[in-house]
Amino acid sequence: MPKLIPDAKAKIISIAKKQLFENGYAGLTLREIADQCSLAVGTIYNYFPSKDMLVASIMAEDWHKSHKNMQKSCKTASNVEQGVRVIYKEICDYVQTYEKIWSEYKGMLNSFGQRHVMLRSQLSDLLSALLERLDRKEGMELCPLLAETVLAGAIQKDIDYSVLSRMVNRIFS
Repeated sequence: MPKLIPDAKAKIISIAKKQLFENGYAGLTLREIADQCSLAVGTIYNYFPSKDMLVASIMAEDWHKSHKNMQKSCKTASNVEQGVRVIYKEICDYVQTYEKIWSEYKGMLNSFGQRHVMLRSQLSDLLSALLERLDRKEGMELCPLLAETVLAGAIQKDIDYSVLSRMVNRIFS
C-alpha cells in the first residue's frame, strides 16, 4: 500500500492548477509539479493515475465551487429569470476559465457526452429546486430542456443572455 502524505493531494492540485493556467495543458508536467511539491513523481501517481485525471480533478474542484454558488443563489432568487441568470453567469465564468485548456486538450472529447449529460442533470436539478421553491411546479417538465438551453447559451458566444432572459420570462410570466 503506498504511503499517503498529509495535505499532499491539496498541494499537488494547487501547484498543478497554477502551472496549468501559466503553461497550458501541454506545459503541465508531473515532474515539475513533483519538484515544486518536494515529492517524487511516483507519489503524484498515488493520488492521480494520469495527467488527465489530475486536470479533471482541478476542473471538478472548480465546477463544485460554481455549482455551490448556483445552489446558494437559486435559494435566494426572487423569480425564475433571476435564478437562470445566476446559473448562466456561473457557467460562462467556468467556460471562460477553462476555454483555453479545453482547446489544447484533445482527450476531453472522449468523455464529452457523458459529462454533458451529468452537467445537464445537475442544472436541471437546480432549476427544479428553484421552481419548487417559487411554487412554479407547472414548469417542472421543462427543467431538462431549460438546463440544456442555459448550458448551450452560456457556451455559445453568439447567444446573448438577453435572448435567454426573454424566453424564460415568456415561459414563466
